[in-house]
Amino acid sequence: MSKILPILSILILFSCDKVLQKKQMYSVEITSCLFKDDDFNRSEITGKPLPVYMYVYESEFLIWEARLGKYRGIHNYDNSSVEDRIALISYNPEYKYRIEIRDKAIISEEKGYTKTWAKGFPFKPTLERLSVGNYGSQIGFKSVALKTMEYRPNKRLKKYRSD
Repeated sequence: MSKILPILSILILFSCDKVLQKKQMYSVEITSCLFKDDDFNRSEITGKPLPVYMYVYESEFLIWEARLGKYRGIHNYDNSSVEDRIALISYNPEYKYRIEIRDKAIISEEKGYTKTWAKGFPFKPTLERLSVGNYGSQIGFKSVALKTMEYRPNKRLKKYRSD
């Protein structure tokens, strides 16, 4: 029995890698957030949290933008407020994927997080949370590979910002 578990684990990893080597459609839903003050700003005038946004890039093109809200601490998104927190995203192994999570600071410098995946899809169905900061902030999500849906390229919203 003790020899079966490592072998099974290796087979699962290889099967996940095989899925990530082909073009695939995914449904991704942002379900919750945990934003810590050390990772994101508050207004210098009112002290209230600044809004946090998520940007997903495929190569240098923006393919998904979501307003995650002015929350600090744990927040679960209910079904009535998901208009921009659900996306149909295609994965192409030839592209790099980049996620930026940042607040909308006007007076102070923006705080945020950026991560690039040179290989693989950020919202893998095997994961449930992305760490998005240096102090424990996270985004919860659900991701489903749509194996029966034909691949189609992502809609490009705009080119990558250069700052």
